[in-house]
Amino acid sequence: MSAMHGAGLRGDSEKLLRTMCKEFLADPSVLGPIQDALVNAIDARFGSDPSISEAIGEATRAYSHHWARSMYEDPWRDVEPLLTSQIVNISRDGYRWGEEDTFRASNYAAQQAMWSILMRIAFSLCDETAVLQPALDRASRSLSLWVDRTVTAVIDILEQERAALSGDEHVRRLELVNLILGGTPVPVTGVDQSLGYPLSARHLGVILWAPPQFADRAALVQVASALSRIAESRSRLLVHASASSLWLWLTPGIPVSAEALETALAPHRDVRLAIGSLDEGVDGFRRTHDRAVETQRLVQSNNAHRVAFYDDVAAVILLARDEARLREFIYATLGPLATGPQDLRDTLRMFIHQRYNASRTAELLFTHRNTILQRIRRAEERLPVTLDRHGTNVGIALDAMHWLNLQDE
Repeated sequence: MSAMHGAGLRGDSEKLLRTMCKEFLADPSVLGPIQDALVNAIDARFGSDPSISEAIGEATRAYSHHWARSMYEDPWRDVEPLLTSQIVNISRDGYRWGEEDTFRASNYAAQQAMWSILMRIAFSLCDETAVLQPALDRASRSLSLWVDRTVTAVIDILEQERAALSGDEHVRRLELVNLILGGTPVPVTGVDQSLGYPLSARHLGVILWAPPQFADRAALVQVASALSRIAESRSRLLVHASASSLWLWLTPGIPVSAEALETALAPHRDVRLAIGSLDEGVDGFRRTHDRAVETQRLVQSNNAHRVAFYDDVAAVILLARDEARLREFIYATLGPLATGPQDLRDTLRMFIHQRYNASRTAELLFTHRNTILQRIRRAEERLPVTLDRHGTNVGIALDAMHWLNLQDE
């Protein structure tokens, strides 16, 4: 590390700079604007992919906290680049998606957002120009130098890998699939041959992913192979979308059950699945994938659900687009049941899904039928509406609480 430049940082200015960094580290809300600035400078499809968005969020936190923590600990030294696997992986993903040209611009956009936050913190702490100027000057110079060094170091790594990445079959496949998903007209026969997959078929789109810090590509591929066998798929297309996610298209021969998928996932505790709905042709190829992405986005923050089908969550996805109205709907529909015992909600939800069949509900919940009937009665007593007239709304409200992990509210 080199010694810091700018001998004017003394006493109160140094204390101010440390306090700025301490407040930055203590406030998780500062990360949102930094990530937004970075994402707004890159392609919308890349930045909005749920797995990539999560990886960008993790990298943004590690990246910005590294600078702030280093400056807090020693404002007199320049901050070294942070080249963790997460940061290199998301940069590599950007290259594979064709985002090479926006790499510098996106990092500088994040730098500007971070600088704006630091200035806001500084002015909230101090109004003395003689103290502010040296602290802000040091922060600005350090931040700019650090971003330049980090960007250069990452580009150097990617340049060393350029030949391998450019010739990678998975990169070429991702590029072609992204053209199709983006709506580019394609000659079906030629693309079928290039992908080794029939675009005119009846498709089931699946997203397989894991948290960026735990992602294991081999485990994701193993689960994809297991899913293909479970579905008795006649054809399969597997795309390496990012370091932590795979896109899969199948032409299933039989319906796929959640139970079979949970069994396949058992050896791989960090892998999760979002499954679209069956659809046909080139447009169906896009739609089933888009629905899998919507499903992933809905359940991504709730680790309780390892398998989610679009057909099970479609209504919740629509309602979740207006979170305030969704919450209003839930509590108006469920009343005291929304804050009552969770086992009552879970039982009533299953009872409605099983078309009000108590015996089948008892079988699926491994509970005696009399216990199920008692829970249903207690749940109905808490409802402000009746199941006879409002069973559909009650079921949707219970589904929303289940999938969005609102049980404890």
